Amino acid sequence: MSILSPRRPLLQLTFLLPSCTLPIHCTPHRHDSSARRTTKRLRPKQDKAAIPSHREARDHIVFNPPSSAPSPYHTPLIFLPPNDPRRRLLAQAHAHANPYQDPDRRLPPPVRQPSEKSYHLDEAQIAELRRLRAADPFKWTRAKLAEKFGCSEFFVGMAAQATKERMDWSKQLLENTKARWGRRRSNAREDRTKRREVWARDE
Repeated sequence: MSILSPRRPLLQLTFLLPSCTLPIHCTPHRHDSSARRTTKRLRPKQDKAAIPSHREARDHIVFNPPSSAPSPYHTPLIFLPPNDPRRRLLAQAHAHANPYQDPDRRLPPPVRQPSEKSYHLDEAQIAELRRLRAADPFKWTRAKLAEKFGCSEFFVGMAAQATKERMDWSKQLLENTKARWGRRRSNAREDRTKRREVWARDE
């Protein structure tokens, strides 16, 4: 009786092996060695010309521009000779960038017509303004008094302050309005108040 030997090894005939002996396919993972090589390539070395020398006794300027054509916009004047034509180009560029630096040059027309302040109210008119404001502050508001006497609402507020009754009514109206606010608007107004306090402290 002759024994026939298979042409392929028995380990390659997986259908003859039990299921428990089959190899488990593993997903390849990146190891520390490959990750170190990748990060090293992404971290190029700094040019030696940009590194300050420890032999220098004092601080100095390191000027290391990229390899490109010289430009008067990028080269500082300290590195240009006195007779370099780029100095003239740089001066022309500054004059073009600031066309209104010349005091004799005409400015563009204003967007809004400037208003001139007028101080035309005398003592009698200011006393009348205060009398109307104290008599009926709900009728004679700052807007109506400013329109009647031809002045600004800011001046009305300085010349004739509102009565305590009017101020209490305004505060109560503001409190009723705040009571209808939601959580989002309340937080936004609180943040606005905190920002103004920080601005007042110059922080």
